Amino acid sequence: MLPFIAGIAAGAAVVYALGNRKEIQAGIKSGVNKAKELACDVKKGVDGTLESIKSKKSSDIETKEGA
Repeated sequence: MLPFIAGIAAGAAVVYALGNRKEIQAGIKSGVNKAKELACDVKKGVDGTLESIKSKKSSDIETKEGA
Protein backbone atom coordinates (compact mmCIF):
# COMPACT_ATOMS: atom_id res chain seq x y z
CA MET A 1 0.00 0.00 0.00
CA LEU A 2 2.84 2.41 0.84
CA PRO A 3 4.61 2.04 -2.56
CA PHE A 4 1.30 2.79 -4.26
CA ILE A 5 0.89 6.03 -2.28
CA ALA A 6 4.52 6.99 -2.94
CA GLY A 7 3.96 6.39 -6.67
CA ILE A 8 0.90 8.60 -6.70
CA ALA A 9 2.79 11.36 -4.89
CA ALA A 10 5.72 11.12 -7.31
CA GLY A 11 3.38 11.24 -10.29
CA ALA A 12 1.56 14.25 -8.90
CA ALA A 13 4.88 16.03 -8.34
CA VAL A 14 5.89 15.40 -11.97
CA VAL A 15 2.57 16.68 -13.29
CA TYR A 16 2.85 19.80 -11.12
CA ALA A 17 6.44 20.40 -12.24
CA LEU A 18 5.55 20.06 -15.92
CA GLY A 19 2.57 22.38 -15.52
CA ASN A 20 4.57 25.10 -13.78
CA ARG A 21 7.90 24.64 -15.52
CA LYS A 22 8.45 28.34 -16.33
CA GLU A 23 7.69 29.47 -12.79
CA ILE A 24 10.05 26.84 -11.39
CA GLN A 25 12.81 27.88 -13.84
CA ALA A 26 12.39 31.53 -12.88
CA GLY A 27 12.60 30.63 -9.19
CA ILE A 28 15.74 28.57 -9.74
CA LYS A 29 17.41 31.34 -11.78
CA SER A 30 16.57 33.86 -9.08
CA GLY A 31 18.03 31.59 -6.41
CA VAL A 32 21.19 31.00 -8.44
CA ASN A 33 21.68 34.74 -8.95
CA LYS A 34 21.27 35.39 -5.24
CA ALA A 35 23.77 32.64 -4.45
CA LYS A 36 26.28 34.14 -6.90
CA GLU A 37 25.92 37.58 -5.31
CA LEU A 38 26.34 36.12 -1.83
CA ALA A 39 29.41 34.15 -2.91
CA CYS A 40 30.93 37.30 -4.42
CA ASP A 41 30.33 39.24 -1.19
CA VAL A 42 31.84 36.44 0.90
CA LYS A 43 34.87 36.26 -1.41
CA LYS A 44 35.43 40.02 -1.07
CA GLY A 45 35.23 39.72 2.72
CA VAL A 46 37.66 36.81 2.82
CA ASP A 47 40.08 38.62 0.50
CA GLY A 48 39.97 41.70 2.74
CA THR A 49 40.61 39.61 5.83
CA LEU A 50 43.46 37.81 4.10
CA GLU A 51 45.10 41.09 3.10
CA SER A 52 44.71 42.37 6.65
CA ILE A 53 46.38 39.26 8.05
CA LYS A 54 49.20 39.48 5.50
CA SER A 55 49.88 43.15 6.26
CA LYS A 56 49.84 42.50 10.01
CA LYS A 57 52.19 39.56 9.61
CA SER A 58 54.61 41.56 7.45
CA SER A 59 54.59 44.47 9.92
CA ASP A 60 55.34 42.04 12.76
CA ILE A 61 58.31 40.64 10.82
CA GLU A 62 59.62 44.16 10.08
CA THR A 63 59.30 45.08 13.77
CA LYS A 64 61.25 41.98 14.83
CA GLU A 65 63.99 42.68 12.29
CA GLY A 66 64.27 46.30 13.41
CA ALA A 67 64.71 45.35 17.06
